[in-house]
Amino acid sequence: MKIGYLTFGRDDFGYGLALCLDRIKDHEIYRVSPKTAKYVDVLLFSCFWWEHIYLLADFLRKAGIKKSDSDRPRIIVGGFNTFNPVPFQAYADTVVCGDGEEILESVLNGEDPGLIWRNVSQVHSLPLPGHNTTRIELARGCRFKCKFCSVAHLKPYREVSIDEIKKCLDQVKTKKVTLFAPDPTLYSKNEELNKYCHEIGLTRNDTDVRFTSLDKYNGSSLPHIGLEGFSERQRKLVGKQISNELFTTKMIEVIQHGVMKGVLFYVILDLPGEKEDDFLELREALIKIGKTPGAEKFTMIFSPNMFMPMPHTGMEMYGINYEKNYKDIWIKFFGRGKERDWAFLMAEKTRIFKPGSRILSMLSVRGGEEFIQIQTELSAKKIINISGDRLSCRSEKELIRVLQKYGGSERYCGPRFPEDDNPWKRLIFNGERSRTRESL
Repeated sequence: MKIGYLTFGRDDFGYGLALCLDRIKDHEIYRVSPKTAKYVDVLLFSCFWWEHIYLLADFLRKAGIKKSDSDRPRIIVGGFNTFNPVPFQAYADTVVCGDGEEILESVLNGEDPGLIWRNVSQVHSLPLPGHNTTRIELARGCRFKCKFCSVAHLKPYREVSIDEIKKCLDQVKTKKVTLFAPDPTLYSKNEELNKYCHEIGLTRNDTDVRFTSLDKYNGSSLPHIGLEGFSERQRKLVGKQISNELFTTKMIEVIQHGVMKGVLFYVILDLPGEKEDDFLELREALIKIGKTPGAEKFTMIFSPNMFMPMPHTGMEMYGINYEKNYKDIWIKFFGRGKERDWAFLMAEKTRIFKPGSRILSMLSVRGGEEFIQIQTELSAKKIINISGDRLSCRSEKELIRVLQKYGGSERYCGPRFPEDDNPWKRLIFNGERSRTRESL
């Protein structure tokens, strides 16, 4: 069987697809383009971010493949973006939400045609070489239940055995290794792995860590931490128990200790009930931290993300304020030019979405069967544009006008219809249809 595959966006988010391909390596496997996609028996697509359903639709259009065609390849889609699988049904024969590696062979054999799957596999790992580091999965799912996070609600926490990880480490040919999980420091045998990596001459290049585990972090890169809320109130809202006192005390200790060169913080803009006081609260904490001796050599990197109420989470029915100008709001907080008066080295990784992009993101995560009609019209009228792996909206007014016939932008961006009518509740789990979040 000839199998074509593609991960949309960055390949370093293709680990899940790599695991799947490793299970079916006895088949002929090809990375496809729109020019070659027609010449395989099965197409496997990994859609990680919300934009990727638009990229998938564009890819199939350029490839000349329609689901109604009788002689096309079978199409299977998975990835993080499929947590609302219903829009993908217009493009794919099978949508796998969650872990796909253990059921892929049966799906390839046609045993599960047309079903939307949410699967939980026994987790195994695979060394995946990159440019200068090899990625190896330590654990899947999350022990914590942050209110905004789909992973925490859909994927139970499972660890790869220490013996399997060591076998993977023995295969590594790069000098650095990234052992990844929601927080690698919480892996039950983490200290043993530290010693083993040292013994065989590998440098750990892990990045993600919870704020409360920062003292256990020993990666060679700057730690990446989900602070999420600007204020203590916001952090409590999403399930991050990080008080202002804990935040300032811990960061002062880190700077005084002098081991870390800096920290990257993820923060979320437009959390429910957001006020200017939330930004001022974080500014006051940072000013206090900046008075620490050595702060002038310490780097603070902030990476702001826009709030998206994700399916299957405790925040799935919240609305967003897509019309607010968050570019200006962020600049006011962060500063530009002479206004950037921070005591430490302050950097940013920004991708502040405009209103049109925010509406498109919510259409992706909340849309139903109507998604394909909307996407087709937006593409035909050139309201949306795809360049490389980037999606943009050329006219917010025209986008809103198109959505009026489907209930308006408020249908997708505001608190929606009753919870049981949500399209993402149609997931199939262990052969049974899920009706409530509790059953997931």
